[in-house]
Amino acid sequence: MRQVFNLFDLKQKVNYKNEILSGLTVALALVPEAIAFALIAGLSPLTGLYAAFSIGLITCLLYTSDAADE
Repeated sequence: MRQVFNLFDLKQKVNYKNEILSGLTVALALVPEAIAFALIAGLSPLTGLYAAFSIGLITCLLYTSDAADE
């Protein structure tokens, strides 16, 4: 269960440069995509941004880029 919730695992080494770069890359790609999908679905663009933000928040709590290396 600890492998799933690694929010408070302070023993692992974190490369902050890679974490920030990956976060910015996802944000730059996700914002226009979320707005476009919301408009296609006939919803407000703000709804798409809220959905993208909530999924991003859940992902950052449960997943790190170290898990992608495995």
